[in-house]
Amino acid sequence: MQDDSPSGASKSISRRAVIGSIAGMAAASAMPEVLMGLEKPAPLPGSINPRWFGFNLMEYFSTDADWMNHFPYKNDGIFPEDDFKWMSDWGFNFVRLPMDYRFWTDPNDLLKVNEKMIEPIDRAIRLGEKYGVHVTIGLHRAPGFCILDGNDDQASGIHIKREKTSVYRDQGTLDAFIHQWVYFARRYKGISNAKVTFNLVNEPIDVKWTQPSSDLKDYIRVVRAAVSGIRAEDPTRLIVTDGYDAGRTPIPELYDTGILQSGHDYSPVQLTHYHCAWARPASMTWPLPTWPLKDASGKVIADRETLAAEVAPWKDLAKRGIPIHFGETGCNRYTPPKVYYAWLSDMLDVINDLKCGWAFWNFRGVAGPLDPDRPGTEYKNWHGHKLDFKMLNIIQSKLKS
Repeated sequence: MQDDSPSGASKSISRRAVIGSIAGMAAASAMPEVLMGLEKPAPLPGSINPRWFGFNLMEYFSTDADWMNHFPYKNDGIFPEDDFKWMSDWGFNFVRLPMDYRFWTDPNDLLKVNEKMIEPIDRAIRLGEKYGVHVTIGLHRAPGFCILDGNDDQASGIHIKREKTSVYRDQGTLDAFIHQWVYFARRYKGISNAKVTFNLVNEPIDVKWTQPSSDLKDYIRVVRAAVSGIRAEDPTRLIVTDGYDAGRTPIPELYDTGILQSGHDYSPVQLTHYHCAWARPASMTWPLPTWPLKDASGKVIADRETLAAEVAPWKDLAKRGIPIHFGETGCNRYTPPKVYYAWLSDMLDVINDLKCGWAFWNFRGVAGPLDPDRPGTEYKNWHGHKLDFKMLNIIQSKLKS
């Protein structure tokens, strides 16, 4: 097969190589040259954090097709070039690709990758290079774990094909998880960290709906195994872990690895997930949110100060030499536009105070500026898309040079 990878170094990876990487995981260095190398992303002024501002793109989000009823994507892995061009034209320089490993992995052999199905990821990286947009590739669904597996199919109306094994409990599944990242490390070796980074798994949490459930110690063990596998192939690759508890909490137990930690900011949930039945069935009974958020008596229960208090623990990472980024934020479409804009402005100010970058859950749909379908929004036509220009103006005003 013709080699179409960005690095020109795509090769098949044998089971022997995978097992060898797993066996050698303890030998990987704890603090590699990633944070000090010449190929690191340019940091924000006065910080160690990369200057990444942008969006998540969904084309490889899930093989469970019901999600396309909520997010406007084609489920084909063909990330539109226009997305990269428009982001770049509007001043943004970052995309995160939250992906489902099942698109390219043989369901009967989790160590077998269909390279033809990897080519859309190669193409996205090339588009990033073309338009000056950093690409973070990540497993939203990984072998043996996906946060979506906790959803209630009946309440959400979304049928989910759940993982049958646990990356935390089954050694074969852990091997498959490491294999995914060893494969990507080999395929993209030599591409600058300024262009590509690896986000290990989306929103690790205590998986209470599995038996037995996992805990933070389990996740740390899995991360260390994956990091070691990656660094055996590409010692200077910059790796990203989401915070624990669905991206809300930094993980001090991983500081020694030097990997970047990524927060997800959906606070207060009564505002960001209002009428978000697919994630929070109870949200359909919540009162219409305001900002600042008030309870039934009119008392303010969330405002800019509470937002700042929630992200305050992330400040500590700079003192430890650990870079941070907020890889997800946004708000469901049923929160009224004026409420959303007021919250949005405060939330981005609070994150900017941490001297770090941020990304919205998506570019097109729900939390993005294009086609969010938010009732009451004033739109402008943008090449056949509905552009929420007020949202765009707000987030452009928050960009840090």
